[in-house]
Amino acid sequence: MGPVAALTRRDLLAAIGAAWLVDVELPARRPIEGALLGASHRVGHKLRDGAQAATATRVERADVVIVGSGASGASAAWRLAAAGVETRLLELEPFAGGTSAWGEDGVVAHPWGAHYLPAPNPSALGTLRLLEEMGELTGWDAGGNPQFKEESLCHAPDERLFHGGQWHPSLIPASALEPNDLRELARFRDVRNRYRTLVGRDGRPAFTIPLSLSSRDPELLDLDRMTMAAWLDREGFHSQFVRWYVEYATLDDFGANLTDVSAWAGLHYFCARKLETDQLHGSHYLVWPEGNGRLVKHLLGRMHGHREHHQLVTRVESIRDGVRVSALDLRGSAPVPRTIEARAVILAIPGFIARRLVAPAVAARLTPRASSPWVVANLHVTRPFDPNHAWDSVLYDSPSLGYTDAGHQRTRPSEQTVLTHFRAYGSPNVEATRADLIGRGWASLASDVLLDLAPAHPELADSTSRIDVMVWGHAMPRPRPGFLNAAGREPLETDPVLDERIAWAHVDQSGYALFEEANTHGIRAAEHIAHVLGVNAGTSWL
Repeated sequence: MGPVAALTRRDLLAAIGAAWLVDVELPARRPIEGALLGASHRVGHKLRDGAQAATATRVERADVVIVGSGASGASAAWRLAAAGVETRLLELEPFAGGTSAWGEDGVVAHPWGAHYLPAPNPSALGTLRLLEEMGELTGWDAGGNPQFKEESLCHAPDERLFHGGQWHPSLIPASALEPNDLRELARFRDVRNRYRTLVGRDGRPAFTIPLSLSSRDPELLDLDRMTMAAWLDREGFHSQFVRWYVEYATLDDFGANLTDVSAWAGLHYFCARKLETDQLHGSHYLVWPEGNGRLVKHLLGRMHGHREHHQLVTRVESIRDGVRVSALDLRGSAPVPRTIEARAVILAIPGFIARRLVAPAVAARLTPRASSPWVVANLHVTRPFDPNHAWDSVLYDSPSLGYTDAGHQRTRPSEQTVLTHFRAYGSPNVEATRADLIGRGWASLASDVLLDLAPAHPELADSTSRIDVMVWGHAMPRPRPGFLNAAGREPLETDPVLDERIAWAHVDQSGYALFEEANTHGIRAAEHIAHVLGVNAGTSWL
């Protein structure tokens, strides 16, 4: 966590300079406090710059070491625990969960990244098992479809759009759109519905989740050769609103503009979720105050072993009958070198980091991916309760994705809540954007949030006591054209094996940051390691 700062009236005027914040509109009031939180970019960059652990004074022993406590690593620990395998989980950050991290330092828990789970497809077996274990999946209907805990399905109203100076229910303000916009939206829905039910010539669905179950039909895979912008052009979608609506989706799941994302991935967003039941007519989203942190907390709570934070892993290498892990323990005033010899290792970290840890021959099996920078801010606010205040509030033509209300699911509404603001930086030049964000201070980033929300909430600065900001330099893989066949691999390949006793578990494998993908990769890696260790893990969970 960075130092606590305060955004004064002078800071706001200087940083924003907007008409809504002139002297007559902003009387003297207490400053807004806040902090710039992890991720630990500067520490992580020591690895990029060649940092290596010195020789440790003693060698520690472990059964299985998992590097990374995000959804993939937590899923691997959960699966191994069910097989009776003890794990030691090493995490660089002071918090667990990766981009599914959460905070509990406000009037309500709140997410620091992934904040909802769409009702999973019946094919997402690992995730459905998890939800059933948590009591979130309560049974199955007559058609064999899962039924979910009503309290966790997003309460109405679930989303709204600020368009033309006013709020509209849902993301499509039909009454405010031009006839051509409505015609193109109807045609886009027709295309979506056709692809949702389409089956490739290999008998697989055109798009589904997990991605590895999708069709390899060459005609469908050709969609991965063009950008989503090019596909919209080819299909004659020129409506400004339609293109905004589709780009909202590509920013939401990939952190990418239409011009820098695969058309296959863009269509997958709209067409891969198949579950339709009477229960889901109200909402398709499972929502908790802390977002997907609720899922990660459960996974980590079931692990057999322990996790350690502030651990910078610098080397992972195969040795006879095991794997040697070199790390720097950063918990004290000076780094302390560690050496852990384990029977096996799971690298639950992005490919660009894993490639720096392993031997060149092993690194060649890791798929390189571009990644998208994000900024997430949590605003601690007090304001009159509004019965029309939705869980998800989006501003049309804003550079951000809007915000969610962490207190929306509470049975007793409160004037105090936490609003989580999301902004994905979709420019193709991710390196320059990342460098700019990492170099900016808290006051500048916090001011950006208030400026973005000012058209819809000119009073927000007066009702906000604190804004904490998280910069995710590498929030998620970006599925650019060709991502399905990255590094010349078979499209949709997700093999976890790097070396016999070193497995990889991360959404970089499929190039797509969904919880179901992370959960699947973690389970698959864990089952491989259990097999290598001669442990009877029972029937596969996948």
